[in-house]
Amino acid sequence: MRDVADLIKKAREMKDKGCSTGEIADELNISRETALWLVTHGIKERETMPKDIYIDWSAVGSNSNTLAFLSLALGELVKETVNENDLPPPDVIAGIAISGIPIATVIAEEMNASLAVIRPKKHQWEPGEKGEKDENDTGFLLSNFSEVRGKNVVIVDDIATTGTTIKEAIDLLEGLGATPIAAVVLIDKKGIKNIRDVPVKALISIGIVEQLGK
Repeated sequence: MRDVADLIKKAREMKDKGCSTGEIADELNISRETALWLVTHGIKERETMPKDIYIDWSAVGSNSNTLAFLSLALGELVKETVNENDLPPPDVIAGIAISGIPIATVIAEEMNASLAVIRPKKHQWEPGEKGEKDENDTGFLLSNFSEVRGKNVVIVDDIATTGTTIKEAIDLLEGLGATPIAAVVLIDKKGIKNIRDVPVKALISIGIVEQLGK
């Protein structure tokens, strides 16, 4: 999709199918605020659209070999991050659903670690009266995968848009008695270096030129 009209169409199709605004944001790799705008505004109001960067990595996700190679590259980034920060080796690789799961699976196998899966808050997210998320919504760890209590955990996701999902994953893991030691993503749209003293690394970082250095 190269046009705002296409994004609006896709977002509304997903909404009609019962997807939450958070799920739309996840699927289109955009912020929750942008997803909300897409389902509540028209093309004639594009001047009011939040500033965001749309990323389509379907060419990677649709090819298992390409996805595996990129996942291995991200695994090397995990090793570098562990060494640079003198961290313990990870016991568990936690993939954030949905797109972080296949990436985390490859990394876990490569690093001989267990696999955990986090279903984030954003999948349940719907705006309140003022557009805020419902604080009663919580992410959770899927029970069919590894336990995390007492384990050193690396968080894996495909794209970091604002850092909110990673922060929520850190909170969730700490609440379950785990120690999040790092987070890695394929693409970082925000220039995130760390969240709550947890280092965050990306294979690719994207920045708007006019905002660099701010």
